[in-house]
Amino acid sequence: MPVISCYIFNPMPIRQSQRFQRIHEQLRRRTAVPTGELMRLCGIAERTLKDDIAHLRERYGAPIRFNRRLGGYHYTRPFDLKTVEVELTDQDIAALRNAVATLNQFRDLAVFADFKGAVEKIEQAVRFRFSQPAPTQSFIIFEAAAPGQGHDLLDPLLVACTSRQVIQFQYQKYEDASARLRTVYPHLLKEHRNRWYLIGYELEPPQLRVFGLDRILSSTLNTTSIQFDPPLFDAEAYFRPALGVAVYDEPAEEVILSFTPKQGRHFQAQPFYPFQKHDVLVDTPSEFRVRLSIIINQELVFELARLGSSVQVRYPQRLIDALTEFHRRAHQQYTREVG
Repeated sequence: MPVISCYIFNPMPIRQSQRFQRIHEQLRRRTAVPTGELMRLCGIAERTLKDDIAHLRERYGAPIRFNRRLGGYHYTRPFDLKTVEVELTDQDIAALRNAVATLNQFRDLAVFADFKGAVEKIEQAVRFRFSQPAPTQSFIIFEAAAPGQGHDLLDPLLVACTSRQVIQFQYQKYEDASARLRTVYPHLLKEHRNRWYLIGYELEPPQLRVFGLDRILSSTLNTTSIQFDPPLFDAEAYFRPALGVAVYDEPAEEVILSFTPKQGRHFQAQPFYPFQKHDVLVDTPSEFRVRLSIIINQELVFELARLGSSVQVRYPQRLIDALTEFHRRAHQQYTREVG
């Protein structure tokens, strides 16, 4: 009874560059590889396999031959396939360019000096690979702001965080007339609204604190030889239930917000705080109502005030009172006394 060979092709198409690598790896390691086996490994038909082999010969000079005696393809001499062009779609190219533009925002930090070089290489490779000069017209513009005061402290503070060194600096709050010496074990740096903050454990008095880099007198920053074992601190868990970077002692609370239909769609598309599907209480043509589990702080009040009349706090009362007081004080700035 005749034996019928059946090849099961990969339902997911394999890119040509990936097929080249698979063919090369087989030919590099073996005396000869049967046609059917290469077809199976690459998930292609015989016609496509022959086209790929012809491509490897012509473009990359691969010394591939078919040997009937050995029953398959083989290399006639040692060969190293060093570079295979990567096939990219228009979406891939756009994503690469956007990624480079994003990374460029951090290239000037000294601590990322090597990273800066890598970004430049990627940028050049993307541009030269597709033979396209830098466009005179931008098709995507990232929000940009000039580096704020304290930006020069990012490098030494990041070094202090990674080396777990206790540091000292003079810190002057906006409302204080003079600065005060702080001794801090630095945990991490956090950005919020284009401003940078140091989160650390102050040794005296012992407590977790947040320091705005713009209020640290940079000339006074120095490391110490103080040995300190800080309490455990899980930054992700700590900041998850709140907006902003302030120190929080209170737990998250249930907050219910009612949005206008238009603002509700905006919130769902880009929520200022994450929520789950079961947190949506009302979703009708006239209202979008959602429940959040969040710490009530000044940052939340600012965010809700920014949305104005497009959002209404339904619960709790203390957040309603805080937002009402915020609007009352803002209104007073523009109300003249009648006398």
